[in-house]
Amino acid sequence: MELPNEFFLEEERCGYTVPASMKKVWAVQLDLLEQFRQVCDRHGLRWFVSAGTILGAVRHKGYIPWDDDIDIQMMREDYDKLLEIAPSEFGEPYFFQTAYNDKQFSRGHAQLRNSTTTAILESEKGKFSFNQGIFIDIFPMDAVPDDPAQQAAQRKRVKFWMKLLAATVCYPGSIKKNAVKTLIHILLKPLPYRWVYRQMEKACTAYNGKGMKRVALISFDVDNDRMVWPVHTMDDVLTVPFENTQVPIPAGYDEIMTIQYGDYMTMRKENTYHGGVLFDAERCYKDYLK
Repeated sequence: MELPNEFFLEEERCGYTVPASMKKVWAVQLDLLEQFRQVCDRHGLRWFVSAGTILGAVRHKGYIPWDDDIDIQMMREDYDKLLEIAPSEFGEPYFFQTAYNDKQFSRGHAQLRNSTTTAILESEKGKFSFNQGIFIDIFPMDAVPDDPAQQAAQRKRVKFWMKLLAATVCYPGSIKKNAVKTLIHILLKPLPYRWVYRQMEKACTAYNGKGMKRVALISFDVDNDRMVWPVHTMDDVLTVPFENTQVPIPAGYDEIMTIQYGDYMTMRKENTYHGGVLFDAERCYKDYLK
């Protein structure tokens, strides 16, 4: 994606300084967004920006000044179609990453990455060898039941499989500190990693196609009621400006964002979900893993 030279300059937005180094990261993400858009357009897949990205689009017509990523959400049906076509659609340097094609990657959603860059989360530094290029997040939305007891049971099942999945990933470190985790890992190692992941997804999708009135990002944040929305809010799509491009948002964005953020037009600086991230828009993550 071609961006004007002034885009890369340090800039003050809403009293917050966005350094030139972050502008380079944003540029990589916007290019990833464009690659994603082109693939979805070719295959008629429906998607929206979400979380901080929809908030930035509505409130700032671009990134929230202190944000460091782009979030996208899709209904599970479109998400699954994307997973099928992604291997033939995204070539180097782009990598469509899921638990099915990258060992030790255990997130409940996909990420589209630029493999020539670096975005290593502080919490994962030195622990994993999976692709850790700059990314955009792609979240599936699944139906959740209206009955509180059924919803609690679904959440319990999802959390069980997520914990089991995490336990199959071996974390390096002090044996004394990780003795219990290491023992659990050894006991669970015979379990096929991707089989466990599929069970987690089955728990997430148990109510899809059953006429439920709400959807949620349950594979990302199981217990977060702020990420449960009426499905009717996504019946229609609006297109709004975002930086040098445009992005789709649900027509019911006001209801969605009120549930998620309350008074979302009032500025409140908050941390991103990622916390500290080692970003390098010009150097491959493999150099850092060495």
